[in-house]
Amino acid sequence: MVEVSFDVTKVFEWIDKVRRFFKPFKPEIRSLVINYKDHTSTMNMALHIPDSIRRRFNDIEVPIYPDFSIGELLDETFHRVKARWRVDDGKWKMRASDLPASENFLITLIGKVPSDILSRIVRIQPASNRDQTEELDSYWLDCMIKDVTILEKIWDDLCVEDVSVGVNVGIDRCFSTTIPKELKDQATATQRWLRAGRGSDRAEIWRSWRNLRRAEVRMSKSLINSLMSTIYKLTTGEMFTGFVKVDLPYSIGEIRRDEGGIEIFPSRMIVEATTELNFKNPAAHGYLRFKKKDYIETIRKLIAELFK
Repeated sequence: MVEVSFDVTKVFEWIDKVRRFFKPFKPEIRSLVINYKDHTSTMNMALHIPDSIRRRFNDIEVPIYPDFSIGELLDETFHRVKARWRVDDGKWKMRASDLPASENFLITLIGKVPSDILSRIVRIQPASNRDQTEELDSYWLDCMIKDVTILEKIWDDLCVEDVSVGVNVGIDRCFSTTIPKELKDQATATQRWLRAGRGSDRAEIWRSWRNLRRAEVRMSKSLINSLMSTIYKLTTGEMFTGFVKVDLPYSIGEIRRDEGGIEIFPSRMIVEATTELNFKNPAAHGYLRFKKKDYIETIRKLIAELFK
């Protein structure tokens, strides 16, 4: 793959510059596909290069910019052209005579798109908890392409894939209302000891250790280990995905436990709702719903099995 570049702070100037280089070949930017999650982009540009043009220009030239590369070059029959690019005078060059007997070509440019550029193109509203019932917690999802009218003047088509809206789904009360008191006491003692271990108060470390030992006397170590294993199972993405759903045009993406602290009972799960935006559908709205009641019943069922 041939390296080409792009001024990451002036994305629109870069496009105009590339267009000027290809001006003799009547360039038409057909589409730009951006992967929001991976910060990558693919731009397709149509070129018209008849024999009369080839006789006038010895080389096809593309300016070298950091963070971009030349992908495929296709002829009008959509066959891949085995292009032989070389570096010369700060440009990638290919002999026009090496092109097959076609007049129309499609060149693909692939590259990175930094966060500041993405934020100029897409607006993501932080998800908010709009509604709570006994059965469901609902989170409003809202994202859109900014300034569609302006962008349509630059590209015939723009697609932004894997636009992710992160949702912090609160689960702390799901555990606090279902875990028996003796298990909570053990968890509290364990949490206190872990916190003390991160500090420098030797007296607190000793007190928290004694408190933990007393709690362990009241409960078997095997039961404590089983509790920790159950909590881990309940907060895996594989398990939790069964308790969340989203409205179209969203789909469920990555799900993970919030590892921000050392809480025995996790306070929240981080769920990504993903969608695709384009000129036809520049905005995406909908709800992510957490089936809270079903999750609580599952916790009760698994905890009850520990005491059988």
